[in-house]
Amino acid sequence: MVALAACAVGYGVSRPLQARQDKKAALVTVAFVPLFSLMVYLLIGNPDSADTPLAPRLEGALEDLPPGAVMAKLEQRLRDAPNDATGWLLMARLRMTIEDYPKAADSWQRLLALESDNSEAMVGLARALIEQDGGVVSEAAVDLLDTALASEPENFAARFWRAEAYDQLGETAQARILWRQMREKLPDNMPLAKMLDRRLAK
Repeated sequence: MVALAACAVGYGVSRPLQARQDKKAALVTVAFVPLFSLMVYLLIGNPDSADTPLAPRLEGALEDLPPGAVMAKLEQRLRDAPNDATGWLLMARLRMTIEDYPKAADSWQRLLALESDNSEAMVGLARALIEQDGGVVSEAAVDLLDTALASEPENFAARFWRAEAYDQLGETAQARILWRQMREKLPDNMPLAKMLDRRLAK
């Protein structure tokens, strides 16, 4: 369960203010999950490949489809089906992975317009805003994080960024409470655990 939670949250925790190796490790941990989901999404429902087993189709797609073509294919899919929440979720994740934060923010907003209670979209939009502001957790980002935590109190990414907001406001005691709670759920060898150790040691 811990490993799965860490994979799900990795893209929401890494940021430019971290050491380069921390960010790289967090992204590598999770990047394959959205990519695999994206390939499945792009291939399922294709009338030309409906009778072909999924595994060979994925293998061929991963080998033959250039990265730029993946984005173009997904963009076309969303032009054809602009109310497809799954498509906007994958687009937002992909744009976060390539660090296109303004367009990622737009994708998260499109998803929230379709699913107003989607906590991943709230946290994702908050992080996109934070990245655009150079790591500063703005009031708008805090509002999104608080809304996500109200419906999902154990949301790891929301708790991480809420702690960062407390820390930036000088409310270190509140930040340390959240850091300690998160740290207790992680094994010692995880990059995020080591990062939290540094937060708690300061």
